[in-house]
Amino acid sequence: MMRLYNAALSPLRIAIAAWGSFRMLSGGRAQEWGERLGRRLPAVARGGIWIHGASVGEARIVEEIARGVRDARPTVPLSVSAQTVTGRGQLPGPPLVDAVFFLPLDFSGLPSRIIGAVQPRLLVIVETELWPNLLNEAQHAGVSVVTINGRLSEHRMASYRRLAWLYRPLLSRLYAAGVRSAADARRFRELGVPADAITITGNVKYDLPTPEVDPAGLRRRLGLAAERAVFVAGSTAKGEDALVLEAFAIARSDHPGLLLVLAPRHPERCDDVRQIVRAAGYEIESLSTSDGTEPRDVLLVDTIGQLKEIYSLAGAAFVGGSLVPRGGHNVLEPAAAGVPVLYGPHTDSVREPADALERAGGAVRVGSARELGEAVHSILSDTDRAERLVAQARTVLDTNRGAVDRSLHLVLDAFDHAGERDTRGTA
Repeated sequence: MMRLYNAALSPLRIAIAAWGSFRMLSGGRAQEWGERLGRRLPAVARGGIWIHGASVGEARIVEEIARGVRDARPTVPLSVSAQTVTGRGQLPGPPLVDAVFFLPLDFSGLPSRIIGAVQPRLLVIVETELWPNLLNEAQHAGVSVVTINGRLSEHRMASYRRLAWLYRPLLSRLYAAGVRSAADARRFRELGVPADAITITGNVKYDLPTPEVDPAGLRRRLGLAAERAVFVAGSTAKGEDALVLEAFAIARSDHPGLLLVLAPRHPERCDDVRQIVRAAGYEIESLSTSDGTEPRDVLLVDTIGQLKEIYSLAGAAFVGGSLVPRGGHNVLEPAAAGVPVLYGPHTDSVREPADALERAGGAVRVGSARELGEAVHSILSDTDRAERLVAQARTVLDTNRGAVDRSLHLVLDAFDHAGERDTRGTA
């Protein structure tokens, strides 16, 4: 089955390898592509733990698990990786971990280069980074593989079911799978993970620490008056910024001093977002060049890792990827910051926490730009409502904590007993 998968990828492999080699030789992103093609290998002691998460949200989980492992097993070598540029930028570095790198592309032989360099005893995969060659080559090298905070949305299951012939042999050899919910457990079983290898650990994102922020000090640095209302739209997707601006106009009709803080999910979209904002008739300033002069209309978050602090300024916070069909992003981050949370109808990727917040009255789901604008206006106008939303969200967070400890226990148990289950097999 792996031969068929890799044969199908052959044309893509040739094209991407050529492009990556060009970027290395031309000096553009040479370090990144050297790692993605397995040509720049980390130096780390063998026999440790390799933790991988795709992007920014997963990188925070990687850091929490790495911190727990370091506390419990201080001499165990730790390696961490990410797939996206933004995720790589948020991974922890030394001394917490020993090696940091991009995940190699999932072409036959590339994962083995990293595996050979790191020689981990255990590979920990965060959420849904189920890359076939990575799984296969790790298992053939005798590396135990576990997933933590595992999730499989019903939407994504359609693709996995079509590729069940590929995934079943691989997932049947997982050492352990820590999953968010009973629904995720059922889907992992459907894809071949043995029932006795699955543990419902809950959602680690309920446990992620909130940054220590001084909102008043942050306002001073940005030149914002203490009483100025702020509407934050975080992790917006392509096609969503214009909708947020429409909502902003509605909310601003009765709150003329309202500031919109706009944070695109992918920083490379910032130039396009600037054009969209200016075309709508608003002035826009960038966080990276802020000189303490109060922004007039829109503040663009064009730096990585700042959104979780920026949320603390919000009188209302919208979580993007949800007014357009992208599945939504981390709805718990603004809730943990103690601000009212709003999101759209498309929350398939964050269904469990979004539904939990909504059921408890700790968030507002909207169906359109107009509804978003009206909801922001209502929250900014009704202090009691805003406080109820924050309090109910806090209850949801407090009730669901503990997943980090359960996931860490699973990782340490797998490390201590690595090799006791057959992880080699064939696929």
